[in-house]
Amino acid sequence: MRLIRDPAILALMGMQITVWAGLFYSFPALVLEWQAEFGWRSPEIMGAFTLAVAIYALGAPLYGRLIDRGAAPLSLPLGTVMGAGLLLGLTGIETLWAFYLIWAAMGVIMGLSLYEATFAIVTRAKGPAARQAITAITLVGGFASTLAYPLSHWLTEIGGWRLALYVFAALNLVLAAPLAAFAATRLERDARTAQPQETDVAAPPARLLRRSEYWLVAIGFAASALTLGIFVSHLLPIMAAQGVPDDLAIWAAALIGPSQVIGRIAMMAAGPHIPAIRIAQLAMGAVALGAVMMAAAGWVAGVVLLFGFLQGAGHGVVGIMRPVVAREVFGQRDFGAISGAVATPYLLLFALAPFLGAALFGLAGYGPVLILCVLAPLAGAVLLNRLPRN
Repeated sequence: MRLIRDPAILALMGMQITVWAGLFYSFPALVLEWQAEFGWRSPEIMGAFTLAVAIYALGAPLYGRLIDRGAAPLSLPLGTVMGAGLLLGLTGIETLWAFYLIWAAMGVIMGLSLYEATFAIVTRAKGPAARQAITAITLVGGFASTLAYPLSHWLTEIGGWRLALYVFAALNLVLAAPLAAFAATRLERDARTAQPQETDVAAPPARLLRRSEYWLVAIGFAASALTLGIFVSHLLPIMAAQGVPDDLAIWAAALIGPSQVIGRIAMMAAGPHIPAIRIAQLAMGAVALGAVMMAAAGWVAGVVLLFGFLQGAGHGVVGIMRPVVAREVFGQRDFGAISGAVATPYLLLFALAPFLGAALFGLAGYGPVLILCVLAPLAGAVLLNRLPRN
């Protein structure tokens, strides 16, 4: 793929695996350590993650508008630097309110650094080639969980969870920030010199909410986010409740990242032959089947590896298809704002998922949680089926 040789895309690959590992996956990777040290209950600690992602979600359209107006060369590297500072701040927390305050600030930083901002600048610069560029970036970004879980586990055993945060902060500061600055500057330059796409028929963001297609796309993808959010935040506790041995649980968690890459490679192969909406539906089906495998792990622990594969492959493809489907349905003009509007329900449900999972677990155990994880992506696939086909 020619885009994989593009220096800006290569830089975003390295940036995204680093920021996702440090600013996002550090929470689920270290949540059990925080519970053990501070004695906070599961709903209390998961509420911080919910708050962070909710702030990220509500700010998504604003972040998209900033990218549309050429702010990426400042916003992307600034997010990585500030994120490193917040990770360092976490090492000194002693109270729950301070924990919440830092994760609230982290929600703002996520909007400046993670996929939404990256997809917006890539689409702004690459136009019709954005799908291939996004796929290339996420092929590497999919290894973030593979990096975060084993690295956190190893560093915690050596020097505690604070050492893990020190390392993640250093990676964001010395690696992600320079890569973000280089990539965003180069892509914004390309965007400013590119000829406008007069044939695009875009939906102005102010009118977007009145279109039925918006709600089908936004809620369809958001339904799958509920399952993702529950498993990301509760992954290790769910496997512990299912009786999965610790070593096997780490292997299953680490498998999710490579499986995302496998799913995306399969998507690239199928892309010319299968419509994007259909690919998204198949991926949601894989997510639902993965949840079934997690439920079955209560009887046969080894099938948790099938869960890791299906969950990773399914969500790896869903993550790419959301901006791709949005661009196909609504066009490229004002894409940053449109993509942010489509992402908002997705991220809000993702934000609600940790708290909802903890609340359901407190009421009736993880049985109802796993049922919800099966049904939600299936509902998303049904909603996407109502979109008109080109």
